[in-house]
Amino acid sequence: MTARMLSCLYLNLFVWLLMLTGCSVRQTYDKKYYVLSAVRQAESTGAETGFVLDVRRLTIDSAFGGKRLVYRIGDFEYESDFYNEFLVSPSAMITEKMRNWLGASGLFERVLDMGSVIDPTHVIEGNITTLYGDFRDKSAPAATIEIRVFLLKAQPSGEPVPVFGKTYESTLAVVSAGSEGLIEALDRCLEEILSTLEKDLRQKPPL
Repeated sequence: MTARMLSCLYLNLFVWLLMLTGCSVRQTYDKKYYVLSAVRQAESTGAETGFVLDVRRLTIDSAFGGKRLVYRIGDFEYESDFYNEFLVSPSAMITEKMRNWLGASGLFERVLDMGSVIDPTHVIEGNITTLYGDFRDKSAPAATIEIRVFLLKAQPSGEPVPVFGKTYESTLAVVSAGSEGLIEALDRCLEEILSTLEKDLRQKPPL
């Protein structure tokens, strides 16, 4: 074997080892994943209203539609957290919590599961307009959620008719440090919004 061939062999071996090493060394990130767990604590009640509700998936403003936690750090400045994020999209998660909450409220005889083929008597649509941790004042951080909710009455033919609409906003203090503290505060915000929504619908039941 000539010196030229040996040089080529050693070079190929070196490149192969370099590629193997590069493939085996992967940069890892210590990421954490969270879910909101807002649950109606009051006793569940049955209903004989005949009302059947379909909670359609809530839309969400694009600034808050990703899974990463969002922090407001200035009047016009926001940042997302690469290391801490929701396990699933916040739109899907909050829709599910609203569906479960209203299903346990007793206001409706039935709240349909996603994809149900049963015709509803009423429909809820909504838009999540804010979902973030407010850290503009570092000495008093807060969590904020705002949701616009619309209740519509389904028609045998034609478009649903609006029955009720309101914007719900909750801002509560973050009492624990770290991302866990923000999630806990966001969870309390969502519970407050859903509790107020139930109260409003109970005071003015669907017609």
